[in-house]
Amino acid sequence: MEKILFLTDFSEVADNAFIYALSVAEKINAEIHILHIVHIIEAKDTDEQMRVHPLATFYNKQLETDEWSGFKTEAKKLEKIAQDNHKMNVPVEFHFEKGYFQEVVDDYIEELDIDVVVMGTWGANTVDKKLFGSHTGNLINHLEIPLFAIPEQTVFSEVRNFTLAVTLNENEYKIVNRLAGRLQKAGGDHLKCVYVAENQKEALKAEAKKEMWKSNINSAEISLEIIINSDVIDGLNDFMSSNSTDVLCVIHRHKSFLQRLLITNYTKHLLQYSKTALLIYNNE
Repeated sequence: MEKILFLTDFSEVADNAFIYALSVAEKINAEIHILHIVHIIEAKDTDEQMRVHPLATFYNKQLETDEWSGFKTEAKKLEKIAQDNHKMNVPVEFHFEKGYFQEVVDDYIEELDIDVVVMGTWGANTVDKKLFGSHTGNLINHLEIPLFAIPEQTVFSEVRNFTLAVTLNENEYKIVNRLAGRLQKAGGDHLKCVYVAENQKEALKAEAKKEMWKSNINSAEISLEIIINSDVIDGLNDFMSSNSTDVLCVIHRHKSFLQRLLITNYTKHLLQYSKTALLIYNNE
């Protein structure tokens, strides 16, 4: 991780996430690209431009002007946050763009060779396959790089202790090795892995796979614990309460793990009450 893309709407939730971005960047000697996106709908060809109502055109121009003025003020506020948290040594670059959210993010990731995206998240108006709201949900399903999501209830603490929820499948090896290696280089605590089994039978199957799974992990600086809980979230919360965790890492799978996570009660609980930052990896 050498380049971090921090997405902000300059809300309090985003400001809190910025402190996390600064802390991570300082530990891994990364630079932060701060991006604010103004969603302005523009006609894509001449014929469409002729059909755009003059009032709509004026609204877009006025919106852009107002947002740019606010951007300069908010940029100074972010600089003060860095100063107050003694992170002025972290290199940052500000970007102001207009356009469609996902398209702009994709362009920046490609052009700047971004390694991880950081953003604050809200829990309101969440439905089914959306984890933190429309933008975050779309990013989770779309990004090929990790997403560091900071729920609104999260209070900053030192980013040092990481817990990774696993299912002991072979497609996890690459991500686990990568994450464990980065933590070791950054001088953080060792990576704690946890498997939540629904019942004793599942736990016995996991125990049989445990040693083979660990044999494919290059780093010895990891631990793996199997716990039993019919509710995966209660199991994770119990584990984290007894094992210091600053960041919960989740490997996003479209067909398995998150289907267990995205039950209605869990989603509502995670979005509205979670106090732990989430590092989400996409794994097809």
